[in-house]
Amino acid sequence: MKINHFMLACSLLLATSCTEDEFIDVTESPSTEPLHSISSTTTTINSSYTDESSFVSSLASHGFETPATLNLNRTATTSGYNSVYGFNIPSDRQVTGFKWNSGDQQTEDWRPQGITGFQWSGRRFLLVSWYAVGPSQIPGVENQHKGARVSLVDITDMNDIKYRHILLVQDVNNPFYNPSSQYTQLGEFGPVRVHAGGVAYYDEKLYVASTQLGIRVFDLNKIVEVSGDTSKSRLGEETDGTLRAFNYRYILPQSGYYDIPNAEPFSCVALGEDSASNPRLWTGQYISSSSSSTPTVHGFLLNGQGEIPSSSPVEVVIPKDNATGNNGPVYNMQGVYRNGTTTIMTATGKSSYQGSTARLVRYHDGASNGSRYRWPHGAEDLYYEQSSGYLWNITEYETSKYGQDNRCVFAVRYSDYD
Repeated sequence: MKINHFMLACSLLLATSCTEDEFIDVTESPSTEPLHSISSTTTTINSSYTDESSFVSSLASHGFETPATLNLNRTATTSGYNSVYGFNIPSDRQVTGFKWNSGDQQTEDWRPQGITGFQWSGRRFLLVSWYAVGPSQIPGVENQHKGARVSLVDITDMNDIKYRHILLVQDVNNPFYNPSSQYTQLGEFGPVRVHAGGVAYYDEKLYVASTQLGIRVFDLNKIVEVSGDTSKSRLGEETDGTLRAFNYRYILPQSGYYDIPNAEPFSCVALGEDSASNPRLWTGQYISSSSSSTPTVHGFLLNGQGEIPSSSPVEVVIPKDNATGNNGPVYNMQGVYRNGTTTIMTATGKSSYQGSTARLVRYHDGASNGSRYRWPHGAEDLYYEQSSGYLWNITEYETSKYGQDNRCVFAVRYSDYD
């Protein structure tokens, strides 16, 4: 589920309407993030980067870990990934996938959203983002104060999948830090209270979509081990120097962020290439058909250091849906991947087909319409794994929503949909 870009307006009872799948508590996303206007025709979009590496360096005395050195304490299974609620990929196009352990399949406190991957020290990893659920999604659930987390998943051996959850944190002096009375805020760092609707990886950096702001950046060489907290209610640095994180063992501190006007909402993000084979971060917009704005895909160039140059032109793509969608905009975009002149998107809120209201939409630049494919229910962010040629996706919903498991992580061959 993504945040509609009229989220704030909905909360203020303005003219736009909100459905359950579009609305999320304003308090779950920093209310101080700037709100810019959207232009679907802009090709010059100036971004500004705020470097927060000094905050990360302040944690150096506690030691830094990398994906290769973490203790992965949970086990996923490939069994039954393709039989979850609304999984309708044709059998000849099913490749591989997995389900989380039973607790993570069932938890109502968190919902997975973004997915990316990388190789590190000869091992193959996926990384999945989750947002903390609040009462607007599930009545009675009060977990949004914990912000966002990521799961590091070792898929080197698909018969022995191990993973670990890591809490995202930011400097308490960050202007978007948003405290809550639901927990005890200690010194140094607080939660990153964003939807984390998409994640991407490049040059050992993790990029997290920040709905109204732009893109938040994390250095995967700077994971920090912290101490336990059986109360699960303390976050930050104690006066004696002990670090706490709601009983998570590891935190990943934010090293900077891009403020990017005129391209929000940033509902998903993926690493891809432009027609000249340059690496770009492609962001997509979750916008409903009730909006007056047109869902747009933006491509931000990355230099060799994984930075977005503020002066570089931004590629702007307005993809089209298929004939059933009247060859119009791709509404309710949940995930995006772009290679050259082809854009692949997941979209939700369509008519139910074999238990799912999601579709995969493919659009070639200049075509009069896109193409739709059946796709599992609750589909979210996309990740293209270049080494295998796999297109990875995740589904988000907890077991209680449909009376059976819905969450899974799965891959198809990109060539089957190109």
